[in-house]
Amino acid sequence: MVNILTPQPTCGTLKYMKMDYPKELIRGLEAYGLDSKEANVYLAALELGPTTVLELSRRVNLPRTTLYPILERLCLHGVFQVGKRKKTTVYTPETPKRLSDQMSDRSRELEKALPSLELLQDTAEGGPGVTFYEGTDGFKRLWKQLLDSGVKDYRLITSGTGLLDYVKIPYLVERVIAERLKRGIRSRQLIPLNRESKRIVEHDPEELRESRFLPSDVTLPATVIIFADQVAFITTRRENTMILLASGDVAKTYETLFDLVWEKAEIPSTV
Repeated sequence: MVNILTPQPTCGTLKYMKMDYPKELIRGLEAYGLDSKEANVYLAALELGPTTVLELSRRVNLPRTTLYPILERLCLHGVFQVGKRKKTTVYTPETPKRLSDQMSDRSRELEKALPSLELLQDTAEGGPGVTFYEGTDGFKRLWKQLLDSGVKDYRLITSGTGLLDYVKIPYLVERVIAERLKRGIRSRQLIPLNRESKRIVEHDPEELRESRFLPSDVTLPATVIIFADQVAFITTRRENTMILLASGDVAKTYETLFDLVWEKAEIPSTV
């Protein structure tokens, strides 16, 4: 239901009792860039039409000292127009259609500038960059970075169970691996030979993965992932840190080392 306002007589003046606006209206205006208080001011002004600060203050139940800076911001962002009615300052809200048109105009301008912005980003990323992640949330964000990178394959050096410090098997299978399969991203992994790694490697064909075994006495507390021009290091949960290093030179070095070990590593038996 639309906001209902009932005039109440108070010493010869009208005092408005404000009801909450529907949440979908507030969310729509927040998508435009308004906060909840600004959205309420705009909605109240739509109901009033061209209005004074005093009238609007009564409608939204805010003191004028609070309302003035809000209206100043909204005028600056093209949500209100300010004018005069006789000697009184009047605020007129832009129509919802006008706000939608403004948003479309901004989107088109951003689209036009996008190639230049991306070129600027590429220039900034010319040198190595380091991003740190922590905990389960950081683990998920790191994998999203890999999956969204556009690569079609990556290299992995892992113990096979180290990743389970951060998430459970269902998450790895149903979220990480499932998304990788959906995007057709293949992987090659080096993993120490043991009972658990054999069980993992059994699923290679259906999980777009090729594995080779390292000697069983090899210890790999951390996991290394090489993709595109980046190398990710995932420590144990005890250290609780992930490092993503963006460096073409470092990535190439790790790719070369991986491939050298790959050639010597044991190929799993198909029997």
